Amino acid sequence: MADSSKNCSDDRMEKENSSRKKANLIQPRKLALKEGELQFLWDVADFTRLDGLLYSNQGKITVHVSGEQDNRHRSLIKVRIKADFQLECQTTFEALEYNIDTIITYCTVIKEEQITEVEEEFEALLVEDGIVDIKSVIEDELILAIPIAANRAIEETDVKVSYGELPKESAKKNPFEVLQGFKVD
Repeated sequence: MADSSKNCSDDRMEKENSSRKKANLIQPRKLALKEGELQFLWDVADFTRLDGLLYSNQGKITVHVSGEQDNRHRSLIKVRIKADFQLECQTTFEALEYNIDTIITYCTVIKEEQITEVEEEFEALLVEDGIVDIKSVIEDELILAIPIAANRAIEETDVKVSYGELPKESAKKNPFEVLQGFKVD
């Protein structure tokens, strides 16, 4: 009896994970053709690849996705990412509030060869089978946006910084003094 209830529980969890994953899938071409808009709200804890980069997995990520076609009939996807999370200050090793508010415009491509043809004002978005996992795309952007070493300004900390004293002028001779005796014709 316990085995069947465990199987039901496992099946239910698998269905929930599958439905969550499906909720993250978008069809960029359809979104652009309909000039549609989508809103997403995720917990930072939902982004597993951020785990080792953050002080804690607390915080929220809000994403607004809109689609449109340009005058060349290309599908453009505009994404606004707002994220609030905590990084570890590399000076004090305490939590440091960090906010991201960025807008990225993607130009969809269906072949890897097309990526180099996308103008610099756009990011290329490779769309395989007409579907994109938008959560994975957002996670990539967040990883790229996180600073390598987050620090508070020294004035905001209790850390005492001392750089030592500058050495006094030494009585070294100028190495170019030897050249002063030479005459140039």
